[in-house]
Amino acid sequence: MFFSCKKDATVAPPDLGYNYYPGTIKSYVIYDVDSIIYNPITGDTSTYKFQIKESMDTLITDNENRPTIKLIRYKKIYSPTIPYSAMTWTLEKVWVANKTATDVEVVEENIRYTKLAFPAKLGLVWNGTAHADTNECDYSYTTFDSPLKLNGNSFAKTLTVLQNLDTNALIYQNYYEQYARGVGCVYKQIINYVYAQDAMGAHRGVIAGGIYYVETVNSYGTD
Repeated sequence: MFFSCKKDATVAPPDLGYNYYPGTIKSYVIYDVDSIIYNPITGDTSTYKFQIKESMDTLITDNENRPTIKLIRYKKIYSPTIPYSAMTWTLEKVWVANKTATDVEVVEENIRYTKLAFPAKLGLVWNGTAHADTNECDYSYTTFDSPLKLNGNSFAKTLTVLQNLDTNALIYQNYYEQYARGVGCVYKQIINYVYAQDAMGAHRGVIAGGIYYVETVNSYGTD
């Protein structure tokens, strides 16, 4: 009897979406930031423009002995007469991030958020505040591997993480982030409005207080 055999074809490992948060040390993303604060007491509106540079500075170990990325955020405040390129970065905040086999956790203002969950796929839902001492908040992927253009940058594959969407007669809340493969977070939006109300009821669209905050990628690279 004669028989033949052949080597099995190489099977590619499953794509779990890990490169949506590369976690490369010394990489950075620079964001253009627009922010509007609506003061509910005075009725004043304050507008701010600045840049943020988020740098993955070093790899350290946290109190659970896990590899932890030290994120340093620098800031440049907009000037109508001085270009950003002529300014120096000033230290604003230090955050940390943990990338595991199942998620990406980022500690912002001492609150640990589960920013991404793996394997990443459209429609996946997880508790974004599972590691935080705060109310449970379901996050979900609402787009996956979608092309996106931002600020002159073109990304072939991005995903959107919806963090909070609440709309009614009294409030409007819309929080979400977008991530690009090989880059990380390229867009962040926080909108939280309270609408005006009086004896006639609520006036949807008339902002009585709240915040509009958007970070949009300007550039990215490695130091």
